[in-house]
Amino acid sequence: MKTKQYNIFVSGLAYDAGKSGIADYTNNVVRELSKNHKVSILLLPEDVKIFPIKNANISFVIAPAYLRKAFKSMFWHLFFLPFRIMKSDYDCIFLPAGNRRLLSFYPKPTVVTFHDLSQFHINNKYDDFRMFYIKKVIPFFLKKAPIVMAISKNTIKDMNIHYKMNPAQIVLNYNGYDKNRFFSGQDPTDVRNEYGLKKDYFLYIARIEHPGKNHINLIKAYSSLPEDIKNKYDLVFAGSDWNGAEQVHSFAKQSNVTENIKFLGFVPDADIPKLYCGASLYVFPSFYEGFGIPLVEAMASLVPVVCSDTSSLPEIGGEAVVTFDPSDPTNIALTIQRVVSDNYLRSDMITKGLDEIKKYSWKKHAETIIDLFNNYEK
Repeated sequence: MKTKQYNIFVSGLAYDAGKSGIADYTNNVVRELSKNHKVSILLLPEDVKIFPIKNANISFVIAPAYLRKAFKSMFWHLFFLPFRIMKSDYDCIFLPAGNRRLLSFYPKPTVVTFHDLSQFHINNKYDDFRMFYIKKVIPFFLKKAPIVMAISKNTIKDMNIHYKMNPAQIVLNYNGYDKNRFFSGQDPTDVRNEYGLKKDYFLYIARIEHPGKNHINLIKAYSSLPEDIKNKYDLVFAGSDWNGAEQVHSFAKQSNVTENIKFLGFVPDADIPKLYCGASLYVFPSFYEGFGIPLVEAMASLVPVVCSDTSSLPEIGGEAVVTFDPSDPTNIALTIQRVVSDNYLRSDMITKGLDEIKKYSWKKHAETIIDLFNNYEK
């Protein structure tokens, strides 16, 4: 039986100029949904220009420019957008960033994706106003949402602890990865030349954000590695500067390994797959992740992964990853040293990684969303 073609409204008002995990999530889900359904996505004018997915099923709703201001965007999204949607001919609503933007009421069948509650785990991540919004406003309106999805069991657990939401009422729907972009065997030579990567390297792809992404502890760990390892491998960071980035750059410059640390800044999507394929090890020291898509992308690229033993990372990496305590640079260093010094272990991690990534598919993720709309009962 042929599935109904839906006319889906998607909010993109947490798009972060295309440079965040939520932006990447939005891109991938809209791409999959638009293969069989009409998608109208709300974006700021400048984000329409850079939105990478364009086809006959996608149309753009231009948000007023004044919504660049976070407070205005939150307020408008809550109290004005629902009335606009109510008067429209959309069949349903998809909110890809439920931890950032919600509606005060839901005039159409709605699926909300909730990514994480990192703010409860990382001190001083946001200012007092935003923490009030996250702790009081978000849970009040989230509990009104018809269907709430979470991208990991860890996120469901946090929603239960911090928002007192019943886990049985939250749908688990793992993220995916782009199989057409992330695979082994891609020649990294041109990317190495482009970014001046003359040595083998350990890779970490994340926005430069302190303290959440934990670059400084990774630098401390790297600096304590044996000289032969540091001589062979550089430490490569790919990601835009974010809150606290100046502290990370300052620490790196003052360290005794500053020449070995490469800050690439924002790396275009076209270069990232080859950047993975050129890496000898992917290191993921983040204090908290709702899912951790780079972990899956690295495994798909046949790169062994070491990561934090916190939040969702052990869940997503499964048996393929070796974990460490992200608050302990010595433990991080010992874990890196253990993996790079053991050929059998690395080979085993790569093999297990190929099994783990079978769980993660954007096609499957989007199909789950459509199934939720199909089975929706008002």
